[in-house]
Amino acid sequence: MDRWFDGVYLVGRYTWLQTGVWLLAHNGEAAVLEQPPTNMTGTGFGPDPAADVERAAAQLGVRVRFLLCTHTHTDHFSTRTFDSLRQRFPTAEPVFQRGFHKLTGDSPGVRYFDHECELSVGGEPLHLVHAPKHSWTDTVVLFRGAACTGDWELNTLRTVNESVPVPARLQSCERLIGFVRQTGYRVHRVYSVHANDRRECVDFPALIADTRTDRKLW
Repeated sequence: MDRWFDGVYLVGRYTWLQTGVWLLAHNGEAAVLEQPPTNMTGTGFGPDPAADVERAAAQLGVRVRFLLCTHTHTDHFSTRTFDSLRQRFPTAEPVFQRGFHKLTGDSPGVRYFDHECELSVGGEPLHLVHAPKHSWTDTVVLFRGAACTGDWELNTLRTVNESVPVPARLQSCERLIGFVRQTGYRVHRVYSVHANDRRECVDFPALIADTRTDRKLW
């Protein structure tokens, strides 16, 4: 387990795509962010993110209150991992953007949201903002001044996955800018869910405004 920021811990990275699993913790409570498979072949063999989260939560001495995920792509959400996390943390509430319903089906006790959702972890606000760019279920997670942008490509409007049309991507940028301006929530750190982009002392509205620019990905 690696402490990235205040209250933001990287539990591990899973599958050959190195999807990160995170604990967002404060005052004895925590949320799990991301639920990748043990591998990408469906056999169930490989490092077990649910077991690793259980050990990390015990190490930090926190009670897991929420199960979260940034989007529904197969390297980020596995029904096997989801079921295992629910067995290990039976009182934790799954909270997903409504598009997850196609994967979770009739699983009881799941809370769905459409555009925004505010949770509390140990008295600290945790915000979920639906902002499609890389996928239709993209959820930006804001906690303790740090924004997890999932698989968003920053500083460009382009994306490796073209399923979300350009007007929707622009609208997502406007939604994030509007959210921080309307709420006064200050984001000064940004990280990707794969743990391959980590930025401090950022001007978040300016960064998202710049992301509206059409630039080549690489």
